Amino acid sequence: MEGVKVIIKNRSQPRSGKRTADAPAVDAFTRSALASDLTWLPDMTAFGKPPLTAKAYVEAYLADPDEWYWSTLLLHDPSEIVLKRVLAIIEQAQLPGHEKALGQLGAGPLEDMMSEELLDRLQHWLPFTPAMRHALSQVRMTVESPVLQQRLKAMLLR
Repeated sequence: MEGVKVIIKNRSQPRSGKRTADAPAVDAFTRSALASDLTWLPDMTAFGKPPLTAKAYVEAYLADPDEWYWSTLLLHDPSEIVLKRVLAIIEQAQLPGHEKALGQLGAGPLEDMMSEELLDRLQHWLPFTPAMRHALSQVRMTVESPVLQQRLKAMLLR
């Protein structure tokens, strides 16, 4: 075993509760965090267009989700950024007028991100608004584990 470094972690010490740089704070996905940190907005200057405000982006997405679908694809931006966009849109969406946009968000990025981690982040949004319930109801859960299916079902009932 020459040249092999073994690291032994001391599990008897309780954790301090402080977050490290590699463990992002879950509260970055709350309503107030989305309002104060606008780094999730798409960079329109890359397309030769002026920067967007959060209000302008959300209104544009809700008015024409087919035009803005690219901004919530996981191929272009990290899932954390996409989730913040999705949450900002859902926060402003109203039923029945925005069913298409909400359905697209549910069957698209929310379905692609469905995991225990996503549901942990959505805990901050309980009880869910009708718009959030509609978006999540569009997620195809038959491919997910029974445990995950039950957890989402329980969250939707709150």
